[in-house]
Amino acid sequence: MRARVATGAIDVICSLHLVRELCLVSDSTSPSRVVALGRGLAGRCPSCGGRGIFAGLNDLVEACPTCRFSFVREEGYWVGAMIVIMALVLIFFGIWTVGGILVTWPDVPWTPLLVGGIVLNLVVPLALYGWSKTIWVGLDLAFNPARAEEFRLDDG
Repeated sequence: MRARVATGAIDVICSLHLVRELCLVSDSTSPSRVVALGRGLAGRCPSCGGRGIFAGLNDLVEACPTCRFSFVREEGYWVGAMIVIMALVLIFFGIWTVGGILVTWPDVPWTPLLVGGIVLNLVVPLALYGWSKTIWVGLDLAFNPARAEEFRLDDG
């Protein structure tokens, strides 16, 4: 059985058992660190830039529908995404707090600033956890390139 894999304008025909080794993870198709991280920040597959990787607001599909890269690279993998979401919460909270103080100085409305900060700390993790997963996969791919066994050949 043979599979066709498009690489630019040239179609490369690979035997099914060689797709992993030759087509999907060759040096020419591995994204650079900046590209992998940029794709993750854009909410796309960090490996190929494909879309349609979200199964819901905070869930990713098991593998990219375009390149079949498996997003869960090892057990406990999403701990890194939790660290990313904590960093995002700190960034949003810091911008809210410092911006609110700078804009309203010297009469800072502490109660509305506190309530807004609490709301941000509740909403940001719920709304952006899926995005933090793509950022984490992008960060991970930037420093640990994809291995052949991380690409799925089956549709399941």
